[in-house]
Amino acid sequence: MQTLRNIGIIGRITMLEGARKQVFHVLVLFAIVMIFGSAALAKFDHHVQMKMLTDLSLFSMFLVGSIIAITLTVTGIPGEMEQKTVYPVIAKPVRRWEFVCGKYAGTMGTVTIAVAIMTVAFAFLQIAYGGNLDPAAFYVIPFLLLETAILGAIALWLSTICSWPLAWFLSIVLYLLGNVKFPLYESLMARPENAFNRVTIGALYHLLPSLESFSFKDAMVHHLI
Repeated sequence: MQTLRNIGIIGRITMLEGARKQVFHVLVLFAIVMIFGSAALAKFDHHVQMKMLTDLSLFSMFLVGSIIAITLTVTGIPGEMEQKTVYPVIAKPVRRWEFVCGKYAGTMGTVTIAVAIMTVAFAFLQIAYGGNLDPAAFYVIPFLLLETAILGAIALWLSTICSWPLAWFLSIVLYLLGNVKFPLYESLMARPENAFNRVTIGALYHLLPSLESFSFKDAMVHHLI
């Protein structure tokens, strides 16, 4: 119980700190502007308009949620160490892994707040233009959060072994590759390569996170779920 209490306290403080940061406010505002900006698609017919509105809104939610998760995780622990605020915490009966888990949980709490705000804006537009909220949103958005949680975990791990700018860059690269993993693998393996290249490509395929597996945006847009 003490372990959960330690993680909870660190997580709550981290979540409040993250929600007060300017980058959080700017990114959430940017996403809301993009979501409501999709209302400008009213010149299309209703069916096309709803598809484009849903597509742009879910893309904005995932993009902003991922950037918040990556930015806060890669700067969290390095920032604490640079400001030397981590040492009084570690000096107390708090294990290092409890501190790391608390920072991660708090960051994901901040991301959840951001996604919740964006979901309210998305739901408002869906009800305003479609008359009701698509029930598929209750299936898609939790997986969107899971995808950002995986990205946040990777970014946190990278921040412990390299500088935060490099960790941020590598996290963005993994974000991009993880979302095109399957078509990229098929494209590379379709070319006539030697055995070494094929083994290397296969190894990278298994090492890269399959973020695309958690994305059901297209299925919701085309009413497949």
